[in-house]
Amino acid sequence: SIFCKNSFLRSTATTSTFVLIIQICDALRILMLDIPSPTVLGESVELTCNYELDNDQLYSIKWYHNDVEFYRYVPNDWPPGQFLPMPGIKVDLSRSGKNVVYLRHVDLKTSGLFRCEVSAEAPEFKTAELEKEMKVFVLPVEGPRITGSRVRYNVGDTVNINCTSAKSKPAAKLKWFINDEVSATKYELEYLNTLHTDGLETSTLGLRFIVNEKHFQQGNMKLKCTATISRVYAMSNEALVLGERKASPLQINYDSDTIC
Repeated sequence: SIFCKNSFLRSTATTSTFVLIIQICDALRILMLDIPSPTVLGESVELTCNYELDNDQLYSIKWYHNDVEFYRYVPNDWPPGQFLPMPGIKVDLSRSGKNVVYLRHVDLKTSGLFRCEVSAEAPEFKTAELEKEMKVFVLPVEGPRITGSRVRYNVGDTVNINCTSAKSKPAAKLKWFINDEVSATKYELEYLNTLHTDGLETSTLGLRFIVNEKHFQQGNMKLKCTATISRVYAMSNEALVLGERKASPLQINYDSDTIC
């Protein structure tokens, strides 16, 4: 614990003995601030602020978003919980209280710094605060798209294709695989992300290499592109192309896997 100490000497009336008196008061402190991040557009989240008052009485808890107050809990007020409306913040008062604030349907404006400020009652009005950042993601509605692939490649041909993600915020991170093995970075061409008018972004990653015999497995070559965003999203698209010994049409296979 953190202590504040006040000490002073006092002499007794009948003796010359001095008594050392020490006043110890435990400090108000915030034990834990939980701000879920990243969150996904449209989700509802719970913000939690756990604190320790020790010998003090709670005066108020105030919540701030980018330094602007949006919720306060004052036990002696009625109602004790009050919401101050602002863009991007929708508080469910029925599920909020002295250490929890419940936000409904987060959007891009919800992103930013959240601060919990706890104050004790008079006479000292001690205050403790802690802040953390929340990031709100907009996930792609579909997997990445492969363009430029041919039906057939022969040894010595040049593969020159692109993978483009669907719109999201932030832009998806792309990676190429050749026959399920991560491609060498020297084969990959990075392009600048495209920023759209709605604030969302798309990313594009090229793949360029000269085909050799090792690229074919049983006469086929699989080219796969994966798109990921942090730990909340992963999707892939793949093209199965043919070597010079086969003559079937190009097959496009889709597979997706969303990580929660």
